[in-house]
Amino acid sequence: MNLDWKWLDSFLKASGPKSAAIALACGVFLLIAHWQWIPPLDPWVIQVAAFVLLLTAFLTLASFASILNSVFQPREWLVHGYKIHKDKRMVRKYIPFMNEQEREIIAYLLARNEKTFEADSDGGRAASLLSHGIVRIPVTLGQHFDMSNMPTRIPDHIWDVLAEHKDKFPHAEIDPDEVEPYPWRRDWTERM
Repeated sequence: MNLDWKWLDSFLKASGPKSAAIALACGVFLLIAHWQWIPPLDPWVIQVAAFVLLLTAFLTLASFASILNSVFQPREWLVHGYKIHKDKRMVRKYIPFMNEQEREIIAYLLARNEKTFEADSDGGRAASLLSHGIVRIPVTLGQHFDMSNMPTRIPDHIWDVLAEHKDKFPHAEIDPDEVEPYPWRRDWTERM
């Protein structure tokens, strides 16, 4: 005897609402039989109805999980959260090994509560902070900028770690009348 299994394929490919409707129908059918509103059923009918109920209920849950996955994209959240955690850990471990120039730049920025600054295209004295990822270049694709004023920024999660360890970046009192040179800028004489 040749069985046609196409019905099973279409059954398994049923959408979430269709699977939920079938599961609900099987559940109501089994409930009505349990309350004895219909004549007693053979055991195999109860077993088939219970199997279809479980199958369609799990198909509905899988469909619902697929929709949630496409809407909320938990994998991207987890990867993003892991990257932030890794960055924070890297900065905490690197703070004790920062050189004097790096400390001076971070102290200057923390004292003025500035996360962004403009540097030379090579990073100037902040090049090592750029290479460690503590300072980043927030430029979008196709954006133009002056090569001597490249925008740079400390990401929020790294800023939070630096602010927690502010005591490791001492800075003199800020005199509003005094113009303090930017610690990340190199003097033109250093470039020769």
